[in-house]
Amino acid sequence: MNNIINIAYCTDSNYLEHVGVSISSIMHNNLNNNIHFHVFLYDVSLEEQQKLEQLSPSITLHSIPLDELTKYSDTQNYKVKHINRSMYIRLLVPRLLKGVVDKFIYLDADTLCFANISSISDINIDSVVCGVTPDSLDKENMLKNQKRLQLNSTNYFNSGFLYINVNKWIEFDTENKVNQILLSSEKKHLIYPDQDALNVVLQNQVLWIDPKWNYLFTWINDKQKETFFYNKKSLPYIIHFTGARKMWYQEHTGLAQNLYNFYKHFTPWANTPLKSYKYKMRVNDYRIYAKSHLKDKNLISSLKYYLLYLVLKIKKQS
Repeated sequence: MNNIINIAYCTDSNYLEHVGVSISSIMHNNLNNNIHFHVFLYDVSLEEQQKLEQLSPSITLHSIPLDELTKYSDTQNYKVKHINRSMYIRLLVPRLLKGVVDKFIYLDADTLCFANISSISDINIDSVVCGVTPDSLDKENMLKNQKRLQLNSTNYFNSGFLYINVNKWIEFDTENKVNQILLSSEKKHLIYPDQDALNVVLQNQVLWIDPKWNYLFTWINDKQKETFFYNKKSLPYIIHFTGARKMWYQEHTGLAQNLYNFYKHFTPWANTPLKSYKYKMRVNDYRIYAKSHLKDKNLISSLKYYLLYLVLKIKKQS
């Protein structure tokens, strides 16, 4: 109980509820562990902050002044549109936690915990800036990112999980080096802004650890999903639900949403209805929905989505 595991999240009002659900999943799978949560937030009402604090006395809220993020306002030119400015807060966190903690786990809001995470203390990151996990299990995908970013390593990590050594992060001047890339006029090659920049800056300063610490849900195929969560030995510590079509939207029914709703049940947002995704739909989403409905043998809905996809695609090209 003396070994405190520190975990940090960064959020605005749009993702606060999801941070709460992620924290709930960690708490329920780590009842005998001493875990402290640091939630860095901006543009969140006092009422919503108090909701989050109801989850646990082990949550410390840190308010980020808006002027800390104004330099990141120009994100509309990036290819991935569902990203949001709160992701940049993770770059500030080691500086803000210096003198408070020596190391901590950073997690994205779209993560759920499924196992005891006490073994994180067995991972030695004393000589590196942080422990990281791969963004893909496919070597070809990794090579594409290597070529795109001109990395001297074939590896490319996902920044939704970072096990950070605070002093090394600061000694290496990580925040400023990443900002030099993000705020440069030559940033068109960045698809996932801070993740790409972190990979460029930290490519020789990380420890690669087991993907079970940040297991992407897309790595689990439909057949595996039937039994995946019943095998306790192979179950990942943390599953990361990447992509724009999140499980917390009404339309995205299935296993991921069921898991999310289970942990949501134990939060102050238990009775808050899931929001609709239809106002965020992108052209390609209609094609994906068409394929999904066809797979479920819902032919009329599949045809409707595919026709909408074709119409919007033609409009976009004209």
